[in-house]
Amino acid sequence: MTGRTRVPARASARGERKRLEKLSESITDRDVEILLYLHEHKVLTTRQIAHLCFSSESRAQARLARLEELEVIRRTRPPARVGSLPKHAILDTDGAVIVAEHLGIGFQELGFRRDRGLGLINSPRLRHLRDTNTFFSVLTQACRLASGLYQLVEWKSEEACARRWSRHITPDGLGVLQSPQGRVSFLLELDRGTENRGRLAQKIRKYRLISGGGSAPQVLLFCFPTELREASAREALEGSRLIVATTTLERHSADPLGAVWRPLRANRRSPLFELTRGEPT
Repeated sequence: MTGRTRVPARASARGERKRLEKLSESITDRDVEILLYLHEHKVLTTRQIAHLCFSSESRAQARLARLEELEVIRRTRPPARVGSLPKHAILDTDGAVIVAEHLGIGFQELGFRRDRGLGLINSPRLRHLRDTNTFFSVLTQACRLASGLYQLVEWKSEEACARRWSRHITPDGLGVLQSPQGRVSFLLELDRGTENRGRLAQKIRKYRLISGGGSAPQVLLFCFPTELREASAREALEGSRLIVATTTLERHSADPLGAVWRPLRANRRSPLFELTRGEPT
């Protein structure tokens, strides 16, 4: 009678541990940083990872190919109606194990499920998530290129924000920018032009619920797809106790640290790090 050799659980665990230790010898500190980004923000393109961690997209491409060989990440191209989209990276199981060890928590506590990442690749939510991650990744790159004067010291996902405020609000992300002028904390609402003015006004009323709390950010940013949409939506954004400022995704991507943000009741635009100085006229 033949069959598979049964490996004792303890021996199997030792073998798995040795395999992971061998894997860790190939993982750099920057690799761990990439894996942490993927854990927090779910899906990132090669260009976004280049903005976050590398000096060029070609360097990012080469390293991501190696991480894929090591099976700590998976990359795939989402389906597109026209043309093709770039490769999108998600965390793989061994990558999640590395993240859990880095965070000092058990693998089960991490709550990792690879099928969720794969589901996002084919989800209608992907474009919105990709645009949100582009917003923060280009801001991170701009800070890195600014001779150390600026740093995005915190970037939290929509999911993390929802947990923080018990789902009373669900912004697309939270950021904290360190500048020579001080720190600015902000929430991002990335608008796709699909919500009417009533829905925008309702969002503002929800933000009033957190504006008096100690954990409230200083600024609420609305980023719109077009200047026409920005202009038509601004009136609906009145009424928050937070500083509210608007721009378009194109303006922000072209100059993340530039004078692209227009506060309510202001006629000119300001850089993000100047918004807490008071609304310019």
